Amino acid sequence: MPFFSFILKENYQLSSFGILESNSRVLKKKTKYYSKSTIVWKKLNKKNIYFKIDSLKSEQNIKINTSIKKILFCLPPNLGVGDAIEYGLAIRAIKRKKIFSKIGIAFCSRSHKILKKFVNPNDIYSDFITEDQMNLYEGLFHFTFEIESLKMQKYERKNIEDSVLKFFNIPSYRPKKNIQNKKVSTVSIFPIANSPIRTLSIYLVNDIIHYLLKRNFKIDLIIGNDQLASHKYIEYFNLTNINIIRPKNLDKLNNYIKKIEFGIFCDSGPLHLSKIYQKKGLLISTSVNSKEILNHKDIIESYNSKFKSQYCESPCGLTNIINLNNVHGCYYTLKKKNDDVLKAYNIHLLNRGNLKKSYKNFIDNPVGCVESIKFENIRMLLVKLLG
Repeated sequence: MPFFSFILKENYQLSSFGILESNSRVLKKKTKYYSKSTIVWKKLNKKNIYFKIDSLKSEQNIKINTSIKKILFCLPPNLGVGDAIEYGLAIRAIKRKKIFSKIGIAFCSRSHKILKKFVNPNDIYSDFITEDQMNLYEGLFHFTFEIESLKMQKYERKNIEDSVLKFFNIPSYRPKKNIQNKKVSTVSIFPIANSPIRTLSIYLVNDIIHYLLKRNFKIDLIIGNDQLASHKYIEYFNLTNINIIRPKNLDKLNNYIKKIEFGIFCDSGPLHLSKIYQKKGLLISTSVNSKEILNHKDIIESYNSKFKSQYCESPCGLTNIINLNNVHGCYYTLKKKNDDVLKAYNIHLLNRGNLKKSYKNFIDNPVGCVESIKFENIRMLLVKLLG
């Protein structure tokens, strides 16, 4: 896990790192900063910028005494929106119990605006925090360093919120809300995740859309602006029958989810945003067990893939395809068992390389746990949930 500090000889625009959304726009000279951004780490190690650096070094995580009163929660690097929200839900519950007099959140990257709104910590930092800011706290709490069950998140997905709250011995929290059983007129479908093994099959979504149209539901299909799968969906579907929505940024997506009536989700950011606002819906889960991403206080129903092969059984826990000796895939496509991969190979190399180059192949040729989900099973749940 990268955790490093640096000092620059001159002011530096964050946009030069490719960071456009942050709690700061300029890094100031002769100021010690801490970060976990792998993008920034790689940039600072390039020869063409090295002459601008006074110091750059890796930092060591140190376990803290949780009896302290001022704590800075440090999120893992390269965090997706969904995971950031899971950590945020746990921090909100901790904050509500008032076991700390001061709570900060660091390294939350592009999720900092959303976390600031619904967690409301004392301080929040996106990609960088200065030494002076860090010294306002008595200790740093690095989640994947302190909590054993979260160390293998990429390969054996655990319930983040539940793991954090068990560590602090605190129950989960959802604000009381009067859930009204209004008749649903519009169904919002969120079929795309940042991983092809959690993205729903186009053919399954097509069956769902045809079923809902026959039942006279209006349909919003929410897809991204820069994902390969988004282009596949646009190519495939008849746009005259459904409303395609492409939020320009996370704020737009967040504002849309606040207003939805009923959502159909895969394991992605929109699912976790919906948990904040206690929206009704259906999660169709492939490689990750729905128990690891929903808890008993959520009002979203779930369906888990039941795929089995000689190499794996859904849900296997993987959140993305992996790189095994420069071949990309999951346990099923690589024809390797979970234990054989995690014990026999260097775990740090499994996410190396440009995995996204292989995404098109896995969207065109879905892995077993994605392809095996039958519409009839989903139809029965939709009848139950939508009437």
